[in-house]
Amino acid sequence: MTTERSGYAGLAIDGLHYLGEVLELGDGFDAAAEESVRTLFDGWGHRVSRDDDGGGTRQEAASTAPFEYSLVLQGDRVDVRLFFRPLPERGPTTVPGSWERGRRTLAGLERLGVAHLERVRAVADLFRPRSERAAFGMCLAASVRASGIARPKVYFDTLAAGTEHSRETVGTALDRLGQGRAWSWLRRHDPQGMAHLMPAFLALDADGAPHARIKFYTTVAERSAAELEARLAPWGRGAAAAAAGLVADTAPQGSTALDMAGVRPTLCWSMTSRDGTRPDDATLYLPFNLYAPQQQETHGRLRRRLAPALLARVERLVNDHAAAEGRANPFHWAAAKLVHGGGALTLYTSAAAVEAARTARYPARPRSAPLPLTT
Repeated sequence: MTTERSGYAGLAIDGLHYLGEVLELGDGFDAAAEESVRTLFDGWGHRVSRDDDGGGTRQEAASTAPFEYSLVLQGDRVDVRLFFRPLPERGPTTVPGSWERGRRTLAGLERLGVAHLERVRAVADLFRPRSERAAFGMCLAASVRASGIARPKVYFDTLAAGTEHSRETVGTALDRLGQGRAWSWLRRHDPQGMAHLMPAFLALDADGAPHARIKFYTTVAERSAAELEARLAPWGRGAAAAAAGLVADTAPQGSTALDMAGVRPTLCWSMTSRDGTRPDDATLYLPFNLYAPQQQETHGRLRRRLAPALLARVERLVNDHAAAEGRANPFHWAAAKLVHGGGALTLYTSAAAVEAARTARYPARPRSAPLPLTT
């Protein structure tokens, strides 16, 4: 049995502790998770609602939590990442409030030596929210490891100046970041994708790595494997084959899944300093629990991708979630790089799914006092 912590920060810490146990992330992971969440959710982690009323149960808080987890799986390794939208300290959630809180968090990470913000500053003015159509302000992500916070990333809102300026904003940002030729290449070779820049993210790695990535996202409108293969043709046969393999490995019905109603797949174009003439990779995101909604389907699909030892660890999460949520697949996205993936698979799961799995494994005890959330 465990004592539940309060607020969104407590929800995230409890979720990370659960993931640390079932995924066997080591003795130092729990303490690092607590410190990481205190830092990342500083100023708003006490909140239990995105509104101003402060009410609601823990389950309601989980269902509206402004964060999710992703598991980067390769070989026998797991990297757990938090993706989150920063909230104001109090009051209703607003686009400007998330922008300002995100800026404060980045500044704090820079003071700790975790983030390097030269590229962020080069384009920040383009993404300051100034339209009523702005979507979210700013989102952030980071790996949570036994060694602490790693690989911070900034997600800028490409609708900051309005929907009619989305492509112009992305193009200007890429030009400032030395990727203007890559943007021109994409406009020639993927005109349909450039016409549908959704989801509305442009992401920057903020860890100062030599090959830090610049990423933005487009909707996959293609309804067949042949159409998707044709779209990926400029990247060569390997990319198309990798995309087909991911579809086959996540959808029991194979490529016909691309014609299903509901959430559409997403392509993410990735650029680094290695080559400014064209993107150097693409990542395909598939709605995994739409394609394989049930527990047994999930197990069968993961066996096609994961080594046995790692599969056994991930299956604990699947089984715990199924015990709580009617044998459902806890992963709403599955993603893989198409050029330089090296066999890695990334699975995305919500705060609500992890809370359901954790609760199934551990009977609840009364909540503890709120955690001090200052850095």
